[in-house]
Parts: sequence; structure tokens; C-alpha cells
Amino acid sequence: MTDFDSADRDVSRAIRSWLHEDRHEDASRIAGAVLDRVDTTPRRWATWWPARRTPIMNKFVTIGLGAAAVVLAVFVGAQLLGSSSNGVGGPGADPTATLEPSAAATPVPTPMASAPEPTPAELSEGPFVLVYEQLFGVRMTVSVPAPDWHGLETSTVLEKEGMADPPQGAGLFVFGGDMLVYGDPCNWQSTTPDAAASSLDELVAALSAQASRNATAPVDATVGGYPAKKLTLDVPADVVLTDCDGGEFRTLAEVRTGDARFHQGPAQVDEVWVVDVQGTLVFIDAGYFADTPADHVEEMRAMVESATFEAP
Repeated sequence: MTDFDSADRDVSRAIRSWLHEDRHEDASRIAGAVLDRVDTTPRRWATWWPARRTPIMNKFVTIGLGAAAVVLAVFVGAQLLGSSSNGVGGPGADPTATLEPSAAATPVPTPMASAPEPTPAELSEGPFVLVYEQLFGVRMTVSVPAPDWHGLETSTVLEKEGMADPPQGAGLFVFGGDMLVYGDPCNWQSTTPDAAASSLDELVAALSAQASRNATAPVDATVGGYPAKKLTLDVPADVVLTDCDGGEFRTLAEVRTGDARFHQGPAQVDEVWVVDVQGTLVFIDAGYFADTPADHVEEMRAMVESATFEAP
């Protein structure tokens, strides 16, 4: 049983009790009781695959349910209070009148709980479609070289043992299409460019010029038979994520989906390949830390080397 289900039942019981209260009860007192019930009900926050999660949306799901209950409580309270005001002390009022059964039986909608996000599954060794063409125009397949890699076909993320966070996490993150490279990954809200990078060279130049990062010189590469550039980026070891906009240190974001590459912690190393697949740019990021096992890093590199693309 989820916390949302429990919250729904608690709110429903409180409202039904409210509807059966004597009309002379103080409606504001009853509304306060309902609000107290809603405020003290524990809520489970929706979880999401780390690289693609949208925390603002998660907050809206949780806050929205609470807000719906509050609005509902205030609405019913106003109805009862209005009935009481019109029926007590006014001309021709009957102080002994009771609520009509039809009014008490009015159905009350209850908030809808959001569906849980799917859990990334452990993958079998061998081919895995990491990116479908519906995402940004190309299909990308990699060969999973070892066990314990977890992923979802719709997430464009693979994580070793389901963990990309410090101190030992390893994650392969893929973005594509039209992408906005932030001028400053920590202060990304005020340094978002007006337009997406239009070429491989332009995207790589923007990555190399990001504030507070030490990018290596890009080198020519080939991924899946397509021209690419490779470089290494870093997250400053002294960065305080809570001081960054939205609590996130971001490299870039996709224009179409709004998904952003934000980083898992200070001192994260990012080996990046930018690939031009017949005019569609693909950003591949192997993220890891100093304590990440070397074989996990090598497995990510092997997956990039195994990548194949299908373009329309």
C-alpha cells in the first residue's frame, strides 16, 4: 500500500465525516482538522532514473495532491459555511433545518496518485538499444560487455550496479538532437544560450569554454563509423551543488525534451564523445570518480567503441 493511497483514504474519510457534521458546527474548525490530516500524512516522493529525472515535476506531483485536497476542503467548507449563514439569523430562517440527503450524498472527487516510475533492469551481456530514433532521430545500439549494468530503453542511461553516484559510481549518459550548452554549469539559469549548437565543432567549442571546468583539448575520433570529437571534462572538486542553480551542476540540455545532463557529485570525471550522425549530434558521456573501479571505466569505453547508429 502506498502513502498516496493511505492519504487518499484519510482525506476521503475526513471529508465524509465533515459532510455528516451538524450544520451548526464551525466549518473553519472542521476545515482545519482536514488540513491538519493532509499536512501530517507522510508522502513518498516519486523517484526517477538519476540522469533523466525532473525534480520539479516530481515536486508538482506531490504538491499537487496536497493542493487538490486543500482546495477540495476549502470548497466544501465554503459550501457548508454558506448554507449555515443563509439558514441561521436571516429572514424566514428555520434554525432546526437539516441538510438535504441529496446534498450530503454529493460525490466528492479524490486526488489521483501518479504511476510509479519503472525500475531500471539488470541487462544481459550483448546488444542493447540505448537510444531509439523517436528520441532525437537516430537509433544507437551498444554491446553490454559485462554483467551488472542496469538501464531502461527509454532512459538513454546505463549505470554499473545501478549506481552513478560517488564515490565509486559509473554511468554512461547519452543526449542528442538540438542541445544547449550552458556557459557556466553552476550558474546555468543565467548562462543558457539563445540557440542550440548547430555543428559538431560549435558544440565542442562551447563545452571547452565552460566556466570553472578544465577541459582537455578535443581530439578527432570515430564512433560507429561517424566523425566525432573526444574530450575530457571535470566537475570542480570544491563545487557545492546546493550553491548552484536548482542544486544542480549542468553541462547541457536537450531543446526538444528539456532533459539536462546534471552531474552526480564534485570531482566527477566525464569522458565525452560528440558524434555527428548525418547531421544529428549525439553527446555520449562516461562519468566516473577517482574511486570508480578501473574495469568499470574500461567497460564504458568498450560500449562506446561498440556503438552503432541507424539514421533515417
